[in-house]
Amino acid sequence: MMARPLLRLWIAAVVCATLASVVWLSTAPAVSRAAAVGGLRRMIAVGSLPWADVERITVRRGAGSVIEFVRRGGHWWQSKPFEYPMQDAEVDGLLARAAEVQVRDGTTGADVVDATVVTGLTADAPTVEFRWASGGLTLRLGARLPAGFAWMCSDADPQPKVARSTFHDAALLGDFRQWRTPFLFSRADVECTRLVCEQRAKGGVERIEVVREGPRWRLVSPLNTRADRGAVERWLEALERAQTSGFVADNPAELLPFGLDRPSSAVEVHSERQSIAVDGTVHRTDQMERLEIGSPVRSGAAERFARLTNRPEAVLEIDATAVAAAVPIGLLLVDPTATGCRAEDIAALRVDPVGGEQWRLQRMAGEWKVVSAQGEAAADKAAAESLLAKLCTSRAAEVTLERPSAELVAGRIVAESFDGRDIAALAIVQERNNGRFGIDDGSGVLRIHPSSLALRLDSASCLPAAPQATPVPQPMPQSR
Repeated sequence: MMARPLLRLWIAAVVCATLASVVWLSTAPAVSRAAAVGGLRRMIAVGSLPWADVERITVRRGAGSVIEFVRRGGHWWQSKPFEYPMQDAEVDGLLARAAEVQVRDGTTGADVVDATVVTGLTADAPTVEFRWASGGLTLRLGARLPAGFAWMCSDADPQPKVARSTFHDAALLGDFRQWRTPFLFSRADVECTRLVCEQRAKGGVERIEVVREGPRWRLVSPLNTRADRGAVERWLEALERAQTSGFVADNPAELLPFGLDRPSSAVEVHSERQSIAVDGTVHRTDQMERLEIGSPVRSGAAERFARLTNRPEAVLEIDATAVAAAVPIGLLLVDPTATGCRAEDIAALRVDPVGGEQWRLQRMAGEWKVVSAQGEAAADKAAAESLLAKLCTSRAAEVTLERPSAELVAGRIVAESFDGRDIAALAIVQERNNGRFGIDDGSGVLRIHPSSLALRLDSASCLPAAPQATPVPQPMPQSR
């Protein structure tokens, strides 16, 4: 029963649409009717302009609204109203749309008494200017027409033309802010020399800082100790991938609404850029990129407002992934190995167990020997390499800042390099009843290993096992 009323409504809608089209075509000016007739052709002939050589694009959308892009080093940058790197594909897409503009063949505004007013191509109409080394082109964008068309002309051919409105859409409706590069850091790579994270807390500002020392990293705040190279590199990789999820505002009058007047946290990426002068001297310039994180975009949201201090005009929005990349957990950056050394860099170990005699494990070419008060003896190679692995590659299950109790100290181990230097000095502690092991390298960090580490400090642990006596077979009793 409902089908017939619905069918009548559809028929009435189609009839109304048809009548509206007839009325519009019969009453609209000739220039408007022309948008519905004629074939399409390229407004700018293929190959007539060097689109690939365009170095500057200026978009004027109205009074005081000027956006400018410039090409530098093969990449696009926003130069007005302030500098910001752009996504090359987005700006190149604007060039492609300009090159592909289609107009109605034979359609102009010449038959209109006041073509300028009707077409909207007045002196203050929006324009897009393309400049290259030897010339340029300006497109003027006029009023829109039905069916996806609009008026357009160029300084090379000022006669108004009816064109597809695709270029109008891109130049006038597109949010150029979202064309900017979304990546937050450009120097979070092998050239990074320092990473700093500051987080506001009740007691002040908590600071995490790591610095590069050759191929290694060192944690210098909140404590001074070896940093886990893998963890720092994962932090760098996360910062390199970190992106904004959108641009919120440009040049805001106040930062308070975004929580950026007193940022809750910030991360800095320091790097060093080298340049060679004409005389061959090398100049090193320190660079710093800093991301400041403000308040949540709404109550309870994981997304936050943020801004880059080297591009402070733009307020960004970052998601929970970017926030986590910027603010790591400090103790997770601590090197969890006991020595931070490679086993092949250790020439000897001096072992001093509490309540036992001192002894020395010495590398001799590809073998090891044990040196003690009883003299020298060949070491069990597998046992020696197992001890080295426990000190150099075994990763702590937990890292803490607690100081070990003196009553639990089981002994000390010092690692020597091939040039005779002490490269690691360790205090070994163990919980009672054969519990967990703790290793303190003197930096204020206690690395805790499970009891399965089985770290023995007596010299016998590295000596070959004593051969067991072979039992003498007894003669079988003879039966009578």
